[in-house]
Amino acid sequence: MKSIALTSLILALFGARTAAIGSPVGFATGTTGGAGGVTVTPTTQAELITYLSDNTARTIILTKIFDFTSYYGTTSGQACKPWSCSPNPQMLLSTSVGGCENYTKYNVTYNTAGASKNLVVASNKTILGQGSNAGIKGIGLRMNGVTNIIIQSKKRSFIFTREGY
Repeated sequence: MKSIALTSLILALFGARTAAIGSPVGFATGTTGGAGGVTVTPTTQAELITYLSDNTARTIILTKIFDFTSYYGTTSGQACKPWSCSPNPQMLLSTSVGGCENYTKYNVTYNTAGASKNLVVASNKTILGQGSNAGIKGIGLRMNGVTNIIIQSKKRSFIFTREGY
């Protein structure tokens, strides 16, 4: 698993607003996220992808659930059942290093977003969920080597992959 180098990350649970609430403490002291930059409200997944990954300081207001579950389509491959819980244990994709060598492999089709895609988040971003039904679903966030990020949202269902949260 790649290590994720984050020098500033705040995860909090707050409601509707256009600026982050509270003052960072400890390791996150001094974190401002996208404060002082452009405030945007994406309406499509494509806009959200652009706003998260560009080099502009931004406060990104999420006003709905951005569901990436099927955004990148599906992939076919093999998986195994290394766990013995029943009746239907979670399967492990055979793309995982050292995961399926000693197990029966099954042909499966799965959502690409959850297995190999992440939303790239650049430095100097504030991501705010506005209201009780706003957030990102079905995909992880990749924040490698970035600084000054604030995430405050009531709904998060990120997928944890080898390269991101």
